[in-house]
Amino acid sequence: MGNPSDGVPQISVLMPVYQAEPYLEEAVESILAQSFDDFELLALDDGSTDGSPRILADLAARDDRIRVRVAPHVGLVSTLNEGLAQAQGTYIARMDADDISYPERFERQVAYLEAHPECVAIGTAVDEIDPDGRSIRPLEIRPGHEEIESRLLQGDGGALVHAAAMYRCEALRRIGGYQMGSDGGEDIDLHLRLAEIGRLANLSDQLFLYRKNFNGMTFSKRTAVRSRQDAAIRRALLRRGLDPQSAPERPALASAPSTDEVWAIWAHRALIAGHRETARHYAIEAFCTAPKRHWKLPIQTLLGVQPFFWKRWRQKLQKRVAR
Repeated sequence: MGNPSDGVPQISVLMPVYQAEPYLEEAVESILAQSFDDFELLALDDGSTDGSPRILADLAARDDRIRVRVAPHVGLVSTLNEGLAQAQGTYIARMDADDISYPERFERQVAYLEAHPECVAIGTAVDEIDPDGRSIRPLEIRPGHEEIESRLLQGDGGALVHAAAMYRCEALRRIGGYQMGSDGGEDIDLHLRLAEIGRLANLSDQLFLYRKNFNGMTFSKRTAVRSRQDAAIRRALLRRGLDPQSAPERPALASAPSTDEVWAIWAHRALIAGHRETARHYAIEAFCTAPKRHWKLPIQTLLGVQPFFWKRWRQKLQKRVAR
């Protein structure tokens, strides 16, 4: 439980909201259910045209910890900076409007920050789920600052999952908040700047569900995101007195995957992670959409054969049939 004093919350939760109607109530309820309850939830609607503003108004009427702002669409970075300017808390917790936080998330993160004054940002282990809440896989995380920073400099935004992180408010304001014009690469940029004034860390506890969806999968958006990430990495290298050309070369972007290819990717990931029900679901979806391309998938998931074992298994089967 939190310890409210003088009416100022210890945590300010920044939740940008844009066209989030299908998932918004579940996301907000996961925050209201936190075991550490000394927080304000800044729900920042960025020009949604669906039912998001109505849902937020209904939720705010039930819980006075929710502060709603509805404004014209300006984009994620501007919305987050506005929320940071309004925040009253000692700590800033990020939350996306389609994700889910486990009840112990805030309690564990606050405890870590209070025990480690050198730490300016603390993430947590994360499980990926599909749009309907099925488990896909756990994301690989690293607990230590050096490896997190190294992976950020390689363009891996998942080294510290932005939506699952908690920050010291003073540290965010000290670095000037989010970099304008960095939408899509704002997480890498923010975390690399924070790494210059303090330590980054991840809890090993699985305390967050990160929802995968089809937003942002067009090639133009992928290209723009990569460009902004690369620019953030070059700026970070310059600040560190390093040659920006020394950044590790990143693989060229492939064209954006089609829907059936995304389903196949999710099927493979879920199978490797042991989530066979999810794997079977997306194997069938992919097969029904493009049977020639994905005919192996239903067999793999039915037998529980992981993709990297498929070729060897098939060779053994062929030998047996040949006998």
